[in-house]
Amino acid sequence: MLKVRKLESEVVERPDDFDVTRPTGLHTSIEPFHFINQYDSQSGLVILNQPITDINLIQVWNNTSVHVCADGGANQLYNYFEDDNERAGFIPDYIVGDMDSLEKGVADYYSSRGSKVVLQSTQYSSDFMKAMTVIQIYFHSAESRKDLQTLDIDTKNGLAELLETYSLDVTKEPTVYVYILSGIGGRFDQTVHSISQLYSFNNTCPYLQLFFVTNSDVIFLLKKGKNYIHYPSKDSFHTKKVPVCGLLPLGTPSVLLSTLGLKYDVTNWESSIGGNVSSSNGVCGTTGVIVETTGDIVMNVEVIYSER
Repeated sequence: MLKVRKLESEVVERPDDFDVTRPTGLHTSIEPFHFINQYDSQSGLVILNQPITDINLIQVWNNTSVHVCADGGANQLYNYFEDDNERAGFIPDYIVGDMDSLEKGVADYYSSRGSKVVLQSTQYSSDFMKAMTVIQIYFHSAESRKDLQTLDIDTKNGLAELLETYSLDVTKEPTVYVYILSGIGGRFDQTVHSISQLYSFNNTCPYLQLFFVTNSDVIFLLKKGKNYIHYPSKDSFHTKKVPVCGLLPLGTPSVLLSTLGLKYDVTNWESSIGGNVSSSNGVCGTTGVIVETTGDIVMNVEVIYSER
C-alpha cells in the first residue's frame, strides 16, 4: 500500500522589514493600494448604501475613471460633502438600482448635473450586482460605453440583457480594478453578501479585481495558486511599521497556506473556519508579500488614509 507523507507545517517569525523578491513563473499580481498612489484609466469606484466615514473619498474618486452609485449609495455620496460648492465637483456617472432607497432630492440633484439614473427593478440581483454590471459594460468597449449613455435601457433587467449582447470573453478582457466603498459594515447579511461577491466575480469575471475599502483596511481575494501582493513601499499603508493583516479561508472548508513577507510566515499551514486562521498577522515585506494557497481566500490589510 502506498503511503502518502504528510507535509510538515512551519511558522517563522520575521523582522519588521523583510525583503521579498518578486516571484517568477505563473502567479497573480495584486496592487491593493493602486487607488492611493496613482490614477488608473482601467479602474472604477462603486459606492454602496452605508455611511462613508473616515475615508478620503476624494482621493479614491480622483484616481478612478468611472463612478457608480448603487441606489442609496448616491445619498451617502451626497451627505459626504458639507455644501453644494464641494458636492458639485463629484457627480457620479451612473446611479443604478431598484431605487427603493434613493432620495428624490438627491436623484434630482445628480440627474440635473449629468448623472444617468438607471432603474433596474428586478429582485434577482442586488443593487451592488447591478452596479457591477454597469462596470462590466463600461469597460468592455467604446461601443458598449456609448450604449450605456444613449440606449433606452429596459427598467426591469435591461442592463443584464444588454451585457449579454456583447461578445465578452472573460479570459481575455483587460484587468479592471474596482474599488467599493460602504460594502463592509452595517447589516451583517449585506457584509456577507459583499464577501460572497469576491468569490462569485472571481469565478465568472476573473479580469475584475475587487477591493472593498473600509475606514480601517482594504479587503480582497487571493486566488488559488501563488499571489504577489505588491506596493511601492510600506509607506503606502500610512500606518504603523508592521501593518496588521489577515488571511481568511471563507470560501472553502480548508486550505494549505505558504507565505513570504508576513510577520509570521507559514509553510504548508492548514487553515479553516473552526480551525487555524491567520488573523492579526502583520506585513513585513518592504515592497511585497507572497501568499500561495490551495484555494481562494480573503485577505484584509490595515491602511490609514491621508487627510481629506
